[in-house]
Amino acid sequence: MAHFGERLRLLRGQRSQKRVADELGIPPTTLSTLENQQNLPRGEILEKLANYFGVPVSYFFPSRPARPSKAATGYLLSIKRADPRSHGIATHSTQDLDEETRERVLEVIRKIKSAQASHKPQPK
Repeated sequence: MAHFGERLRLLRGQRSQKRVADELGIPPTTLSTLENQQNLPRGEILEKLANYFGVPVSYFFPSRPARPSKAATGYLLSIKRADPRSHGIATHSTQDLDEETRERVLEVIRKIKSAQASHKPQPK
Protein backbone atom coordinates (compact mmCIF):
# COMPACT_ATOMS: atom_id res chain seq x y z
CA MET A 1 0.00 0.00 0.00
CA ALA A 2 1.22 3.52 -0.80
CA HIS A 3 2.85 5.49 2.01
CA PHE A 4 2.03 9.10 2.86
CA GLY A 5 4.31 10.73 0.27
CA GLU A 6 3.06 8.53 -2.55
CA ARG A 7 -0.54 9.27 -1.66
CA LEU A 8 0.20 12.98 -1.60
CA ARG A 9 1.90 12.84 -5.03
CA LEU A 10 -1.10 10.97 -6.45
CA LEU A 11 -3.44 13.69 -5.23
CA ARG A 12 -1.24 16.46 -6.64
CA GLY A 13 -1.33 14.83 -10.07
CA GLN A 14 0.10 17.02 -12.84
CA ARG A 15 -0.06 20.25 -10.81
CA SER A 16 3.34 21.66 -9.92
CA GLN A 17 4.57 21.53 -6.35
CA LYS A 18 4.97 25.31 -6.43
CA ARG A 19 1.37 25.89 -7.52
CA VAL A 20 -0.08 23.53 -4.90
CA ALA A 21 2.21 24.89 -2.17
CA ASP A 22 1.23 28.48 -3.04
CA GLU A 23 -2.47 27.58 -2.94
CA LEU A 24 -1.94 25.87 0.42
CA GLY A 25 0.08 28.78 1.79
CA ILE A 26 3.12 26.62 2.55
CA PRO A 27 6.68 26.73 1.18
CA PRO A 28 7.27 24.49 -1.87
CA THR A 29 10.15 22.88 0.04
CA THR A 30 7.68 21.72 2.70
CA LEU A 31 5.51 20.04 0.09
CA SER A 32 8.57 18.45 -1.51
CA THR A 33 9.78 17.17 1.86
CA LEU A 34 6.36 15.64 2.56
CA GLU A 35 6.21 13.95 -0.83
CA ASN A 36 9.69 12.52 -0.33
CA GLN A 37 8.59 11.03 3.01
CA GLN A 38 11.23 12.96 4.91
CA ASN A 39 8.63 14.40 7.28
CA LEU A 40 5.05 13.60 8.14
CA PRO A 41 2.69 16.52 8.73
CA ARG A 42 0.61 17.02 11.82
CA GLY A 43 -2.08 19.39 12.89
CA GLU A 44 -2.70 22.40 10.69
CA ILE A 45 -0.63 21.25 7.68
CA LEU A 46 -2.33 17.86 7.63
CA GLU A 47 -5.75 19.51 7.82
CA LYS A 48 -4.81 21.93 5.02
CA LEU A 49 -3.77 19.04 2.78
CA ALA A 50 -6.94 17.06 3.48
CA ASN A 51 -9.19 20.08 2.90
CA TYR A 52 -7.33 21.18 -0.23
CA PHE A 53 -7.58 17.76 -1.88
CA GLY A 54 -11.05 17.02 -0.50
CA VAL A 55 -10.10 13.82 1.31
CA PRO A 56 -10.39 12.75 4.95
CA VAL A 57 -7.20 12.89 7.00
CA SER A 58 -7.38 9.10 7.25
CA TYR A 59 -6.74 8.88 3.48
CA PHE A 60 -3.07 9.62 4.11
CA PHE A 61 -2.64 6.89 6.70
CA PRO A 62 -3.57 3.38 5.59
CA SER A 63 -5.09 1.40 8.40
CA ARG A 64 -3.08 -1.22 10.19
CA PRO A 65 -4.45 -3.87 12.47
CA ALA A 66 -4.85 -2.48 15.97
CA ARG A 67 -2.63 -3.96 18.63
CA PRO A 68 -4.17 -4.56 22.01
CA SER A 69 -2.91 -2.59 24.96
CA LYS A 70 -1.23 -4.53 27.75
CA ALA A 71 -3.95 -3.42 30.15
CA ALA A 72 -6.74 -4.63 27.86
CA THR A 73 -5.03 -7.95 27.21
CA GLY A 74 -4.50 -8.46 30.94
CA TYR A 75 -8.11 -7.61 31.72
CA LEU A 76 -9.51 -10.03 29.15
CA LEU A 77 -7.15 -12.76 30.34
CA SER A 78 -8.44 -12.19 33.87
CA ILE A 79 -12.00 -12.69 32.55
CA LYS A 80 -10.93 -15.99 31.03
CA ARG A 81 -9.46 -17.11 34.35
CA ALA A 82 -12.46 -15.93 36.38
CA ASP A 83 -15.14 -17.38 34.11
CA PRO A 84 -14.42 -20.69 32.37
CA ARG A 85 -17.33 -20.06 29.99
CA SER A 86 -15.36 -17.21 28.42
CA HIS A 87 -12.48 -19.47 27.33
CA GLY A 88 -12.64 -18.63 23.62
CA ILE A 89 -12.80 -14.84 23.79
CA ALA A 90 -10.35 -12.69 21.89
CA THR A 91 -7.71 -11.03 24.01
CA HIS A 92 -7.78 -7.54 22.60
CA SER A 93 -9.37 -4.18 23.32
CA THR A 94 -8.39 -0.55 22.92
CA GLN A 95 -8.84 0.96 26.37
CA ASP A 96 -9.16 0.20 30.02
CA LEU A 97 -12.79 -0.28 30.94
CA ASP A 98 -14.77 1.04 33.88
CA GLU A 99 -16.55 -1.45 36.15
CA GLU A 100 -19.98 -1.06 34.53
CA THR A 101 -18.55 -1.59 31.05
CA ARG A 102 -16.56 -4.60 32.25
CA GLU A 103 -19.75 -6.20 33.53
CA ARG A 104 -21.58 -5.52 30.25
CA VAL A 105 -18.66 -6.97 28.26
CA LEU A 106 -18.63 -10.08 30.44
CA GLU A 107 -22.40 -10.50 30.02
CA VAL A 108 -22.13 -10.23 26.23
CA ILE A 109 -19.29 -12.74 26.23
CA ARG A 110 -21.39 -15.16 28.28
CA LYS A 111 -24.33 -14.80 25.87
CA ILE A 112 -22.10 -15.38 22.84
CA LYS A 113 -20.47 -18.43 24.40
CA SER A 114 -23.86 -19.79 25.40
CA ALA A 115 -25.22 -19.33 21.89
CA GLN A 116 -22.14 -20.97 20.41
CA ALA A 117 -22.47 -23.93 22.78
CA SER A 118 -26.14 -24.45 21.89
CA HIS A 119 -25.30 -24.56 18.15
CA LYS A 120 -22.56 -27.19 18.45
CA PRO A 121 -23.49 -30.64 17.20
CA GLN A 122 -23.94 -33.05 20.05
CA PRO A 123 -21.57 -36.06 20.11
CA LYS A 124 -23.16 -39.40 19.20
